Amino acid sequence: MNGFDIDKDKKLIKLAEDPLACFEENPLMMVRAVRTAAESGFDIHTKTYEAILQKSRRLKDLGADGIREEFETILTAEFCGKGLRMLAGADLMPYIIGGLAEKMTKRALNQFAVLAENIDKTKRVKERRIALFYLVFEKKEALAAMKLLEFDEKTVNHVILAHDMLESMCFIGNKQELKKFMARCGAERYEYLDGLSKAQRIVYDMPESKILSRHYLLLDIRARGEPIFIEDLAIDKKDITDRKIAEGAKAEQLLHDLLSLVHKNPKLNTREYLLREAEKTPKDAFRMTLNRVRWLK
Repeated sequence: MNGFDIDKDKKLIKLAEDPLACFEENPLMMVRAVRTAAESGFDIHTKTYEAILQKSRRLKDLGADGIREEFETILTAEFCGKGLRMLAGADLMPYIIGGLAEKMTKRALNQFAVLAENIDKTKRVKERRIALFYLVFEKKEALAAMKLLEFDEKTVNHVILAHDMLESMCFIGNKQELKKFMARCGAERYEYLDGLSKAQRIVYDMPESKILSRHYLLLDIRARGEPIFIEDLAIDKKDITDRKIAEGAKAEQLLHDLLSLVHKNPKLNTREYLLREAEKTPKDAFRMTLNRVRWLK
């Protein structure tokens, strides 16, 4: 399997050839050994493991692509927790997260230990597990570590989103707040955050009440057909521009203002009402601006 001999009786992974010579010639095989352990649940033979400890520095000469691909496979493996512990124990983590491996805070070390213990209980969804791993660190540190492995822009943006918005989901307490949150991040990103929050709850044994509350709030919103996104409004940007109420960015901002209005009161989402509000809003905005001016005497 992957260039390794598998002893199914002893549940061991080893190299038939000299592991020192093998890892010297092909350093990526060290990470692949951990990947094989994460996929099978087996341990690495002592001689092979000791060779990894001796040759781990050879990974510094490799490009990011190979290491990243192996790491992603470890994260989605059946025994991911074993793989994470092996990466740390075999001195391979510096080639995953760079210098951060030597200066992890007590909080990060504790979170990493809990993650390794419980991540196997979560669904094997790559984008979720990648985020769970990088949420162990502060945002700036996580992004620097991701840059080391040259993750694609979409994956990086998912981790940024997790750092920026996942915690704020816990403070959603009613339908209006949920609709506002969903409108801010969009349907696809909300679905991602919702799934990630469920995985995070499992890993860190957090209360399920907030997740259930959001679930039932959203069920009620959808059952009543309440508007959430700009696209749900009874009018669109063309309606505003055709009536020469506003154009460009101002028209888009006006739609967002109207959306906030119907988030509070969904019954107001009618074409007649929204057009009437749209036509008077610019005037009201101008009047509010004038009211802020301090006239000189």
